[in-house]
Amino acid sequence: MANRSRRKRRSAWGSLTQVDESTWRIRYWATGPDGYRRRSCTVRGSRLDAERKRSELMLAHSEDAPCPTVGEVWERWALPGYERRERGGDMSAYTLRQYKSGWSKHASPRWADVPCDQVRPLHVQQWLDGLTYNGALQSMNVLRPTVDYAVRYGVVDANPFREKYLMPSKSSKADMDKGIWTLDEMGELWREAAWGQWWEAAFLLAAFGGCRVGESLGVRSDDVTLADVGGTPVCMVRIDRQVPSVGSEVKGKLKNAQSHRTIAIPGRAGVRVHDLSESCATWLSGDGMGGPSSQRRLMLAWKASGAEHPFRNLRNSFETNMRWTLRLPPWVVEPLIGHAGKGVTGQFYDRPSAEMFAETIADAYRNRPYDDGWLWAN
Repeated sequence: MANRSRRKRRSAWGSLTQVDESTWRIRYWATGPDGYRRRSCTVRGSRLDAERKRSELMLAHSEDAPCPTVGEVWERWALPGYERRERGGDMSAYTLRQYKSGWSKHASPRWADVPCDQVRPLHVQQWLDGLTYNGALQSMNVLRPTVDYAVRYGVVDANPFREKYLMPSKSSKADMDKGIWTLDEMGELWREAAWGQWWEAAFLLAAFGGCRVGESLGVRSDDVTLADVGGTPVCMVRIDRQVPSVGSEVKGKLKNAQSHRTIAIPGRAGVRVHDLSESCATWLSGDGMGGPSSQRRLMLAWKASGAEHPFRNLRNSFETNMRWTLRLPPWVVEPLIGHAGKGVTGQFYDRPSAEMFAETIADAYRNRPYDDGWLWAN
């Protein structure tokens, strides 16, 4: 038989929760000596007794104060809740920054001063019609959970931002740069822009190892080894940490379980990564003060280099080049870049070792030695 305790009944004013067979809890908002705040009252007896008490409280306090605005709900509950989750590790600093950005750029100017009980679906739709797709998506992602607090605490009965709205066309979404570099072009980029720079190792790990931006900055010298695989030098790099998009604090938690891996970089690029690891004290791309560099510092340096595409596109380039130049099959490339393979076999059975990766990469490289002309990298 279903548990009938702790049942909650919402009304237009306050909420009524059954604690046990003869105990009820009423939560409501009212003004008292300590100001307008959330309060509670316990009633013993039947539901009818509890409903009567709730009615008495409603008559006494329903006009105490206007309904909190959306901005007050954000400041009072939503933002502190997000910050608490970020401190506890349940939310990334990047996600918190996205929430704050969505609130300040789009949501706050329109809704901060609107009482929660005055938000009308028609007004929400009219407002969404004037935004870009990205702006609307970012705004609703912060407004929905924000006004959920108001519903949870009995301020309003329903969240109007949870209605199903017609979102702006995706054609209003700014196109991201999807350009990539061929292996020859990445060789030129290495020689002309990255060689000798403090961020050269990060470039090599992304361009020839398929690392994400944060992963490329989280590599230490003791993560790197150089192996001879059938006469081909292959640099083995353990990927176990990353630098998040905000700050330079290293985190051992990567995007997913498959992201913890060992990558294999053959040829001249691999030898260079190993050489750089032997010449640094700890971090391959350090900040000069004993710690790893931040993503922001890397992005500024990358922009100053004049590179045609964003740094993150090096990973896309790696994946494309591994498939279409070295002719590696998807079931090899996917674990190389930290993805689970598709299908039951790839997700639950396929467990290649680092040595298997090295042998497969070395064979593909020997068949198509793309860096034969990069004599300057010797």
